[in-house]
Amino acid sequence: MTERQLQFRVGLFVVLAMLAGSAMLFQFSSLKSVWKERYPLVIRFEHASGVHETTAVRRGGIPIGEVTDVRFDEQSGDVLVTVEIDQRHHLREDARPQLVRSLLGDASIEFTAGQKQKLLRPGSVLSGESPADPMEVVDRLEEQVNRSLAGFDTTSREWQQVAANLNQLMETNNGNLAVVVERAAESLQEMTIAMRKANVALSSANLVLTDTKNMQNLQLTLDALPKMANETRQVIVAIRKAVETADGSLAAIRDVTSPLAERSESMAVRLENTLANMESLSGELSTFTKIVNHRDGSLQRFVSDPTLYRNLSQTSATLAVLVQNLQPILRDVRIFSDKVARHPELIGVSGALRGSAGIKEVPDDQQQTQKPQTGPVQPVSREVPRRATSQQPRLFNPPRR
Repeated sequence: MTERQLQFRVGLFVVLAMLAGSAMLFQFSSLKSVWKERYPLVIRFEHASGVHETTAVRRGGIPIGEVTDVRFDEQSGDVLVTVEIDQRHHLREDARPQLVRSLLGDASIEFTAGQKQKLLRPGSVLSGESPADPMEVVDRLEEQVNRSLAGFDTTSREWQQVAANLNQLMETNNGNLAVVVERAAESLQEMTIAMRKANVALSSANLVLTDTKNMQNLQLTLDALPKMANETRQVIVAIRKAVETADGSLAAIRDVTSPLAERSESMAVRLENTLANMESLSGELSTFTKIVNHRDGSLQRFVSDPTLYRNLSQTSATLAVLVQNLQPILRDVRIFSDKVARHPELIGVSGALRGSAGIKEVPDDQQQTQKPQTGPVQPVSREVPRRATSQQPRLFNPPRR
């Protein structure tokens, strides 16, 4: 064998060893999960002994994922286990995780199948069931066995005491054994009489049952029992519905009357005040009625004496005529006031000196209270129109100087 062949074989062996190591590393590590699509779930356990990363997650005994993280919940003190489930395995919403441990201490998480059609969403938080610790079960069993043995010990002591008392009774005839035997014989005789009476009663019942007519009636009664039971069930259902309806009605009434109950005191006070006001009003109405019904009263005289009605009718007619006569006067006053407002020089010296523009002017106090306008001020024309003395009549002529 040449040196080149030896080097080739050594290199080939090294390459094969590296391939085998890589395959074993890929097989027994979590590297193969990198290429699988998974979704996370969080499971809450009270205690999760034996659970660590890479712990298997199964459903029906088939691996569907593994544990990726285990940590404590600082608020509740529970253990939060994060698992990743293969994307091709879908868990239902009512699936429940259970922590399963073998006798050797190996732990795994087993999911139940579930019945709902809705699936779990990624990141959902589930409540897991922790298994019972075998050592705790053994401890509880040991406690129960100890209690049972203690009970047996106490019972054996009591039986020993009973046996000792019986021996003492038989030896010393303590407690009048003869009287006890005599009373036992009387009891047996009474029991014999009772058995005879029971035998007679059973014989009578046998006669009743052997009668064909009675058996037919009994058969009809038994046949009617299912129908009666069905009707009774329907009656119970109807009563239940009526009770539920009554409960709803009572609840609605309670909702309606609860505000009234809360304000009952104030309502009572208001009702009392209203009754007092009504009583006072009734007294005043009674007094008013007495005054009206008095023969010397105005209303009574107005009702009974037609002269008062005639006077009122004549007065109203006179007022109507007076109003019609005042209308021309009011119209003349309105025209006069309008002319004076337009030409104040008609009634005074100041009007003759100052002149008028022919329009109604604003009083001086209102001109002072008006706000100045913003913007450029427009010049105001102060020209006074010429007065046609020949055309406009004057009510008052100013004196000549």
